[in-house]
Amino acid sequence: MTEETLPGGMVMVKIDGSKVKRLREQKGLTQLYVATAVQVTTDTISRWENKRYPSVKKENCIKLAETLGVTLEDILEQQEISNTAAEIDINNESHEEIKGVSHPQHKSWLIYAPVLAVLVMAAIGGWFFFLKPETSTISAHRILPRHCLPGQPFPVVIEVKNTPEKAVTLILREMLPSGAVLKKVSPALSTPPQAKDRELKWLEKIEAPTRFVYSITLKGKPGDVFKFAGNIAVSRDSENLRPVTGSDSIEINTFHWADSDGDNTLSDKEMLAVHDRFNTTDKLGIDLELIEKIWLGSGYRWNAKNSTCEILP
Repeated sequence: MTEETLPGGMVMVKIDGSKVKRLREQKGLTQLYVATAVQVTTDTISRWENKRYPSVKKENCIKLAETLGVTLEDILEQQEISNTAAEIDINNESHEEIKGVSHPQHKSWLIYAPVLAVLVMAAIGGWFFFLKPETSTISAHRILPRHCLPGQPFPVVIEVKNTPEKAVTLILREMLPSGAVLKKVSPALSTPPQAKDRELKWLEKIEAPTRFVYSITLKGKPGDVFKFAGNIAVSRDSENLRPVTGSDSIEINTFHWADSDGDNTLSDKEMLAVHDRFNTTDKLGIDLELIEKIWLGSGYRWNAKNSTCEILP
């Protein structure tokens, strides 16, 4: 749009007074009504219509077009319209788009429009498949025994996976239940826990599924239930914490943690589960020899007085 900017930043445009008058009369509006809406005098409206003020402040021209219910281009001089090339004023976006203004040279673009559309779609597709950063999902899943003996160590496993598998730096936090005593942990914690610190924290870079394991003891009586909680964050999104899923509670009972069905014996299935699900128990100080004796024997019973498992003959 051809505009004239005066000293002080005032922008002026040229209007077609005869168009303004014709539109006003077609809509049955008085000069007083239009003047009130635009916030000028009736004499000013008269001068605009009689082309005594061919240049008008752009802000007043926009108000005038709104009052007449037309676009800004509808009341500009023909020379102004040809210079705009169907430009729509950014301050008048809510009005109808300008119609009937075109340029002969625009027709040539119509021939190439389908080709351009195909090229644009191909470029977008290429970016999506080749340049777009690959998204990944980090997850942490906790494995707990169903129950444990009071004061006896048992293992906790947290399996961490990144899909697809690629190197990622993560922070894993695990909040131990109140009264838990940490025995051993693997891999080593980033910050050694204090005596009363219940939070375990790892800062690790992994490239494949990784197991974070630890062993603890719990003090209580049969029937007491203890809750676990944890979360994981990755370097690219450290503010978006994901909770550790899977088992989140364990009950103190008179059954060994490896005896999942609580029948005071260890079946082949339970023995395999010890090695499949808790196959890092050798790093945690777990008494595997006792577990094998229970499996090979006819059963066991818990001696609460001595805090030991007695193997049945």
